[in-house]
Amino acid sequence: MPVYQVVTSGIELTEEQREALATRFTRTHHETTGAPDPFVRVVFQPMPLGLMYTAGRVEPSFILNAACRAGRSEQTRHELMDKLYEVIQEVVDLPADQVVLIVSDTPSGWLMEAGMVLPEPVHDAEVQWMRKINEQFPGKYAQYV
Repeated sequence: MPVYQVVTSGIELTEEQREALATRFTRTHHETTGAPDPFVRVVFQPMPLGLMYTAGRVEPSFILNAACRAGRSEQTRHELMDKLYEVIQEVVDLPADQVVLIVSDTPSGWLMEAGMVLPEPVHDAEVQWMRKINEQFPGKYAQYV
């Protein structure tokens, strides 16, 4: 379920940078939270300079808004944020004041993936959910059961 929305203004990402960010955000999310990587979505939304303001002025900006399933610890969230920030700096190398990173939590019961409400981020609930999704899509997610 996690959806990573990258909004940039005045910062043009190359195809290679987008691919690197998408791949590394996915890997980072999976390694930090244990969430299966096939469900990580990364969306890039470039905006022309002049359509995003900081303190009332046009400034280059890179915003990463990560919408995640609620239920993980504050420590896990901070670890995820630190690692995501490192990825951004390694791939794009921006001044720190141009980067905004948001990790917002949404209750599992408010989320749906593949037509099924998501389980709480608890091992047994996730295993049961993955079994059901494997019944709907035989073999596609077998490695995650």
